[in-house]
Amino acid sequence: MVKKNLFKAVFASFTIALLIFSLGLFAGYGLDILRIKDVSIAMDNIELETLDYITSKEYLDVFGGDSCLFLSYQLSGITPKLRDIGQDLVNYEKKNIFSGSEYSVLKSKYFLLEIRAYTLFTKMKNDCGYNANFIIYFYDQNDNDSERQGYILDTLVDIHENIHVFSFDRDFEIIDFLVLRYNISSAPTVIINEEKVFEGLTTLEEINEYLENEP
Repeated sequence: MVKKNLFKAVFASFTIALLIFSLGLFAGYGLDILRIKDVSIAMDNIELETLDYITSKEYLDVFGGDSCLFLSYQLSGITPKLRDIGQDLVNYEKKNIFSGSEYSVLKSKYFLLEIRAYTLFTKMKNDCGYNANFIIYFYDQNDNDSERQGYILDTLVDIHENIHVFSFDRDFEIIDFLVLRYNISSAPTVIINEEKVFEGLTTLEEINEYLENEP
């Protein structure tokens, strides 16, 4: 009888532990799905804002109006949102929330949004004399120097209002044409205003010095 009661107690404890573990796993999976959905919605919103910018510019070009004054403010709000999404992607990636095709699609869409934003910013700088510095940053996943470079660039953006950073995983297939165009052979690599290339870990002081003395 004692053995039977002991067996029941052990079985009940095991069942309860399994149930708690399953509920925790299910709750964690549900939160991950919500996080992924949040990132996807945020990217959809940026895509809509970009389309709004393009449509507004086309309208002003045809019917008249100071497109430079109106659109510079409209476009400048996009990069902080892109930065937030990029940080979310990196954080979720570290926690192995993203995987497989779902991860690939989200990250591909994010890089394409960055490329489009960089193109629009550059066009506005050329057409309207928009006073800003644009940095393209190529990194490797799970690379200490790339991670440190990311923190340095985050600090740079925090202390300068007129700097926009566009970061790309250089091993991601959808940006192969960028890797070829800029002849990227190592990471981290930082390119400033399509002119200056820094290969390897670059300090905040080095970047600031170049920006202050930029020709």
